[in-house]
This record gives sequence, structure tokens and C-alpha cells, in this order.
Amino acid sequence: MRGLAAIVNGLPVVVSWREDGTPLPVIAYTVAAGRIADTTVVVDPAELAAMGLPDSA
Repeated sequence: MRGLAAIVNGLPVVVSWREDGTPLPVIAYTVAAGRIADTTVVVDPAELAAMGLPDSA
């Protein structure tokens, strides 16, 4: 499994991929006043495909 921090749709996220390049659930963070105020976990493959995630390479 590989992972990296990225900005997706204007939110800081952690993106991880399986060895075959398929994205695992994405964890998005909402930051307010320098602190994590909310987290969202995206697991739906259709939503993941529509997010414009960076390549796993």
C-alpha cells in the first residue's frame, strides 16, 4: 500500500492505493483555526473516480 497527502477539491486528504493502483478510501479533513474540525471518509468507488485523485505512481 502506498499513500500520500494531497489537496483534492480544495481539501487536504490522505490518499492510499492498493498495489494494483486502485484507490483505497480517501480521508478528507476540514481545517479551521489550524485544527482538524471535521473528517470525511469517501469509500464509494464512483465518488473516488470522480474526485480527480492523483496517480498512484
